[in-house]
Amino acid sequence: MNEQRSSRNDATSRRAPLAIARAYAMRYLFAALAVLGLSAGACEAHPWRVVILPGADSSQPAAQEQVRAIRSAISAAAPDGVEFYTDPLDDLRFDAADLMPSFLALMKRKYEHRPVDIVIGLGDFALDFTKQYHDEIWPAAPVVISSVGDSRQHDIPSGFIYVPMHFDLDGTLALAETLQPKARRLVVVSGAANVDLRAAQRAADTARARKSHPWTVDEWSGLTVAELQRRLAALERDTAVLYTTMYRDRNGRTYFPYDVVAPMAKSSGAPIYGWYPTYLGHGLAAGSVASVETNGRVVGELARSILLGKAPRQDAMASSGASRCVADVGVIERLGLRADLLPEGCELIDVPPTLWREYRIVVLIAVAVVLLQALTIAALLWERRQRRIAEDKATERLGELTRAGRFALAGELSASIAHEVGQPLGAILSNADAAGLMLRDEPEVGELHSILGDIRRDALRANQVVQRLRALLQKHTVKLNPLDLNSTFDEALALLNLEARRRRIVIESHLAAIDTLVLGDRVQLQQVLLNLAINAMDAMEDTPAANRIVSISTRVAGQGYELSVADCGHGIPVGTGPRLFDSLYTTKPHGMGLGLSIVRTIVMTHGGHVSASAREGGGSLFKVWLPSLPKRAMAGARLELDKRAEKATFETRPEPQGGHP
Repeated sequence: MNEQRSSRNDATSRRAPLAIARAYAMRYLFAALAVLGLSAGACEAHPWRVVILPGADSSQPAAQEQVRAIRSAISAAAPDGVEFYTDPLDDLRFDAADLMPSFLALMKRKYEHRPVDIVIGLGDFALDFTKQYHDEIWPAAPVVISSVGDSRQHDIPSGFIYVPMHFDLDGTLALAETLQPKARRLVVVSGAANVDLRAAQRAADTARARKSHPWTVDEWSGLTVAELQRRLAALERDTAVLYTTMYRDRNGRTYFPYDVVAPMAKSSGAPIYGWYPTYLGHGLAAGSVASVETNGRVVGELARSILLGKAPRQDAMASSGASRCVADVGVIERLGLRADLLPEGCELIDVPPTLWREYRIVVLIAVAVVLLQALTIAALLWERRQRRIAEDKATERLGELTRAGRFALAGELSASIAHEVGQPLGAILSNADAAGLMLRDEPEVGELHSILGDIRRDALRANQVVQRLRALLQKHTVKLNPLDLNSTFDEALALLNLEARRRRIVIESHLAAIDTLVLGDRVQLQQVLLNLAINAMDAMEDTPAANRIVSISTRVAGQGYELSVADCGHGIPVGTGPRLFDSLYTTKPHGMGLGLSIVRTIVMTHGGHVSASAREGGGSLFKVWLPSLPKRAMAGARLELDKRAEKATFETRPEPQGGHP
């Protein structure tokens, strides 16, 4: 094996001068073609050819994000498209010395007949490889280097373009000192690969050099994951852990560095800090992290500017931005640390969902709204109380007003009532005189019984008139009960017929044949009909006797019932329609202007409405609409009304004429 390797090395050493000579020849050839304008690009446009050399496995999340940002930035301005070639050599997990000859041979063959426009190297391996083999593989192509530590900036060859990526060790240590001000022990965890050891050494040196917070530093390098878990589990919270990278442990097992964070955090009794963004979300407590996406975008934009001729092809430099503080609140609080100690502007992730933390503004607004609502409710309750007092007073005044209106009606009906009562009283007197004369002689018992029956009938007739008038005039509390509109109006018609006969007016009533059940006050609804009917009679004072007709009817109208009162009088004067129902407005010479106002108030109290219009052929027409009783209450209301009617019939039933029952 050693002899074979030696022979290969000898062959390689013999070919090296030839390769170098050929590279220089090609370099001068391209330069000459560029001077003469005869290069392939001068004759025919071709897509940009961009080689990307990740220094680690390109499937790592950080590498993927960085390469994706580079490709996106370059593709955005390519006039003829871009051909990307990605050639990673994962020297972080493999022995690059053993792989280098084969990798170098492959790269030379791949690009031997494919000119490249620019080479982008990411990481320490890319820097070392391009520094040594650039002229052999991509002569005359500019090289952009990024993702190497600040300590290797002096290794960048002259002519290379450099985009530094700052790993903020001091910022990360400052976060640990802020969250753990009493901690003095720092454990630096890393793997056994060269890059792991370099990062661990730099972290330890930086921590020991901090004068504001002296640390006692322990370096744990190359431990297996199981060993790390055992050691981390024994740590107290007065110790801080700084994790750099772990690509390989001392047993040769390889990892992606972010894969180790979760098992470490699961066992560790102390918080873990780091400066790579891919560690976040796996158990890292906090860190001052650099954005690989921002770095990739800056690298891609710089490469794009070089390809467009807007930036120099050599010794250019661009900044990829500062690191930023990021902290995992869930991890911090689980370890008993205070997240409120973090510096202002620190980005918080994995914040446990609490009402105050998640919805602070909403909570403040809600509290303010509740307080405003409480004040509003208190004001509304006070206003409601004042309104109720005012409504009670208004109801009392309305009751007094309607009762005054009924007294006014009684005054207008007094003549007809007196006549109606006088007739049965006169008949009673005549029958009493006849009975007295009969008692002087031998009376006939049958005749006396007949006389007594007439007296009783006439007394009941007079009593009914007085009772109707008394019910109309007595003071009572308004109560809305289920009632039959037709039977209510029948009682009022009994009083109206007396007045109509006195005035020689004919009342035509056409009440609906079906049950007209409403929720209302019997006395007030009777007052509505009496007011409208008396107004109709007053309007026909100058009407010829043959035409003195008042039509009263009820009918079903939508979800309620309509009362119509029509007359053949002088009608409604022009221009008085809108004011007809106003208080104290009247068209009568001796009117008070209360009748129609009371009608409107009563109807509105019952949930209805009233209107007036001219009648065809002369006269006026008043319509009152009242809502019907809900269907679900119809059956119960009908039963209750039947019981009331039966009770009233029993109470007013006359005694038998034969004497005592």
